[in-house]
Amino acid sequence: MHVVSDSPSRPREGQVLADRLSVFALALFVIYGVRVAATAFPLRPLDTLWQLTISSTLINTAAIPLLGLGLLHLAAYLDPGNPALARRRESLARWAILAVLGFLLLLPLQAYASWSTVATARARLMTQQTSANRNFAQIRDAINSATSSKDLQARLQSLQSPELGIRFQNLGLPLAETKRQMLIRLNEIQEQVKTRINAPPPEAIEDVARNASRLMGTSFVYALAFAIAAQRRGQDIPLLVELLTIWSLRRQADRSRRGVPGAPDRDYLAQLAPLEDDPTRLP
Repeated sequence: MHVVSDSPSRPREGQVLADRLSVFALALFVIYGVRVAATAFPLRPLDTLWQLTISSTLINTAAIPLLGLGLLHLAAYLDPGNPALARRRESLARWAILAVLGFLLLLPLQAYASWSTVATARARLMTQQTSANRNFAQIRDAINSATSSKDLQARLQSLQSPELGIRFQNLGLPLAETKRQMLIRLNEIQEQVKTRINAPPPEAIEDVARNASRLMGTSFVYALAFAIAAQRRGQDIPLLVELLTIWSLRRQADRSRRGVPGAPDRDYLAQLAPLEDDPTRLP
């Protein structure tokens, strides 16, 4: 008697749980959208740093919508008689195809943005080194070419570079001694500038490459995960299974053209088909 009284409440409990899971899934989608939007604005699609930042955010937080999609599938399973829930699941399953394509497109984007970051840093350093060397050469030439203290002062004033700290000071010394001291000072400053302007250390480049590899690998895994939950319109199997089936059929066709038996592929397809649809199954 106790069992009979409790059995009608079980479907109702499943429906309530399905509704809650559906709300949780919606909340997760909203959270993910807000986090991505907060990172994306203001839009700077041509900025390499922006590309790295937005791709990192999309990948590092992708578990949020993936969990929401899983909860929605679970909710539809718990309440199969809810048509609104079924339509919502089918709609998001189709939208998940875009997520699969997006995470696959993030692979080359992440690789290009990482390479561009290192290349831009190196180019910036080369520009700074070239500019500094040109300034030092001009000042050294002005010192060596001066014929008098006034001429030296005029030449240096025309080439004044405040960041270099080379200024004429009349200490009452002979011109040759003044030139010698200024050249010594110029060489000291040039060495200091060379110390400040260094190429990116190998550790920094390795960190960029390691982070890019981690994000690219994670993005590929998320593409596979969303492909499990994605489903094209009119299809009864997930997108990943559909792609594997197409790939297997093409392999079987290639083997048939080459005269190679394709038994492994037939076994695989037989496992995908329901038992009642298997023509080789005996009654």
